[in-house]
Amino acid sequence: MQILKLEQRHEGAIGGRGKFKGYLPENEKGEIKKDGTYEHQHMDWDKHLEGEEYFGLSPVKIVFDGTKRKGLCRWIAWDLDFEQEPEIFCRAIFRIANDLFAYRSSSFRWHVYKYYDDFISVEEASKTAQQYEAIFKKTFKGLKVDSSHSLPKGYTVAEDKPGHWLFQPYCPHKDLKNNNLCGYSPSGKTLTKKQVEFAIHWREEPIIRSSVGAESGEGGREKFLFITKQVIQHKNLDLTPTEVNNHFSEPLYEPELSKAINSHERKDYEGEYTKQYLEEHYETYLKEINGYWRKDLKGVGVLDGLIDPEQEEKIKEFLKNVIYIKHDDIWYDKTTGQEYNQKAIQVTYGHIFGGKISDVIKNFVAFEGAQLVEKTVYRPDLFKSIEDPIVKDENGLLQLNNYRPGEVIATPPDTPKVKQHIEDFKDLIRRLTEKEGTGIDSKGNEIKLYDYVLDHLSMPFQQPGNKTRSAVLMHSEEKQLGKGTVFSIIQQALGKDNCTVISPTEAIDKAKGFLEHQLVLIDEIKLDGDYKKKISTLNIMKPLMTNEFHRMRALFRNWRDIYSTCSFMLFTNHSDALAVEINEVRYTMIDVDKTREQMGGDEFFNNFWTPEGNIIEGVAGAIKWFLSNREISEKFNPKSISLKTNFLEVMSKKGGHPLLEDLEPIFKERATPFHQSVISIQDAFKFLKKEHNIPGRINDFADVLKKLGCERVGEIRHTRTNKHPIYWIVRNNNFFCDKKIGSIANRYWLPIGSAPDKAKGEWNLSDADVIEIQDGLMEVETYENFHRGTLDEDPEQDLETIRRNRRSSN
Repeated sequence: MQILKLEQRHEGAIGGRGKFKGYLPENEKGEIKKDGTYEHQHMDWDKHLEGEEYFGLSPVKIVFDGTKRKGLCRWIAWDLDFEQEPEIFCRAIFRIANDLFAYRSSSFRWHVYKYYDDFISVEEASKTAQQYEAIFKKTFKGLKVDSSHSLPKGYTVAEDKPGHWLFQPYCPHKDLKNNNLCGYSPSGKTLTKKQVEFAIHWREEPIIRSSVGAESGEGGREKFLFITKQVIQHKNLDLTPTEVNNHFSEPLYEPELSKAINSHERKDYEGEYTKQYLEEHYETYLKEINGYWRKDLKGVGVLDGLIDPEQEEKIKEFLKNVIYIKHDDIWYDKTTGQEYNQKAIQVTYGHIFGGKISDVIKNFVAFEGAQLVEKTVYRPDLFKSIEDPIVKDENGLLQLNNYRPGEVIATPPDTPKVKQHIEDFKDLIRRLTEKEGTGIDSKGNEIKLYDYVLDHLSMPFQQPGNKTRSAVLMHSEEKQLGKGTVFSIIQQALGKDNCTVISPTEAIDKAKGFLEHQLVLIDEIKLDGDYKKKISTLNIMKPLMTNEFHRMRALFRNWRDIYSTCSFMLFTNHSDALAVEINEVRYTMIDVDKTREQMGGDEFFNNFWTPEGNIIEGVAGAIKWFLSNREISEKFNPKSISLKTNFLEVMSKKGGHPLLEDLEPIFKERATPFHQSVISIQDAFKFLKKEHNIPGRINDFADVLKKLGCERVGEIRHTRTNKHPIYWIVRNNNFFCDKKIGSIANRYWLPIGSAPDKAKGEWNLSDADVIEIQDGLMEVETYENFHRGTLDEDPEQDLETIRRNRRSSN
């Protein structure tokens, strides 16, 4: 069985193609259309399918038979220039003719193709195109069917002009509004290029064609294979059920595959599945595969005869309130604001349909006014109203927005009491940030942490669609200092469904349900485990702080991509909570460093809390107004990196590599093995293990050397022993820039313990060798002394004078 590739099916004009050049400026109707040009060059399918260029093509192939030119076509196409959900559109197209194929256009609209195995005359193709155009206009009454792109059209065979052209499918060009130009199954599933090629080949067999793209969770792959097996057997097709299975979007695998192929469709049927049985049940089979009847309905989108006329108002009310969420196969009821499975919907609404609710659900998309969405999203920036929760995302797809604003009303400062609530809150932020004071932004500006924290807290209220890509981390050794008070007030102001507290364990869990909030607090943050595990966990958390697109999998749900503009705060009582680098850019770290009494004690916190442990009534409303209306600082950039603070250096050491605290004093003291500018990592590690009893492996030692600013040179042959130690430059890096690599090991490095009286040891150095190396070390020392300049301190100066001189020089 030879399956033609799509580019073979789409053979068309010779030496002519359309080419996408971008988008034209918005016209007076507010439309933004594509800009294209026609090139007298052959169609380049490789560039098109790889997304390098976006090409169009006319179906008219003009050939010369020795006496005259002829126009031939292998395909016909139409541009249906309107948006429609795939399930509804593909259903309508399939009912018109089962050999029509729908593709999404770059503007989220539709192109429809009809294919021929052999070329037909352009005249016949044009006539057929016009006939179908009339059908489309009648079917999609009131919607735009672009007559100029009912191809073939505009051709002149005698003048070798193929006429109008249409942009072709399956081009992932990055500049297109929609670059998923894929084909669809009759039930509205997206298909790969390979699946479309298979479906086109078997287009005269509706059951085979409709089975392409089947997925798990539909409850039908096993049944589909049994059905297709009957078609193959009774029609003597050059095909196997296994090949059908291979073109499912989620194929079955052995042993389930063989079991499905050989199983019986009906346990209560004792007769043979004859050709007559297949013919009698053909439409039923199609309904099971596609989810709708192909022939029994008179009009597209209308279920004639399914319900009594008296039920129409109840149907309308049902369709108004119930929304189907495709991705999760769940129903949403606007009357309760909750999601339900199909059984719950049938129990709730079955009584008003006289027992026919199952038919209504199965044929849901055929009803005019049926509401379908891709999936549930959390988009406070797109919120319209609770009564109208369906929104259109950046890709033009309909989604169910489950964001609901908090119930607390913002209270303007019209009374002394409200003004005092705001001043108390500002004072709380001031007291939490005043010890650390300021931080440095990416441009070197000194920023008050008081303003920065308020800016961070204002963003969810003022710009909910604009993610702050760094988190605020507050640290205090003592507890009950007011960090939690700040978050409790914000949580009440935003609403508990929009602001939540999670543990570090929840932060790295695959469910990630917390991302569907405006602000999240990771409380009691303290990453446990060894240094490598801490780094690994921190890397898992990194996208939470910076990215807007995430993968999540809630319990009993499929994996899905979500868009989240959630911002984060972190609270901790541990100075070693995170294994961060000194150049960390995701966390603005603030050390509170106060006692509760220094924060104001009970007298101060009684401004926020009742004796029963609740936020005082009116506080949240006042703060909601304040954060919604205060002017965000001009220098605050939510897309920028975090501020660098003094506490960042503290945590990078405390939470950093466990060897760093042990080795940094030895390194700064220039004690052995750091007394030379070059070390052998093996020689140095061996010494430190013996003399200082340092833990860990040599790889841990290498990690610390990097943190100390040392430079790895690599393996160098040691001439005297023919060993190949791995060398690192500890300091004076510029001295070695013009030196030969071999000299680093053989002239500028002396093994630990080597001296004239011990020269015959492990490294086989002669007295002359040692003297030559000592001369080399003197070169390095001379270079270092020359470049040290005036940085040496006078040993006769007292400490306070040295500090004063340093401050004045800075």
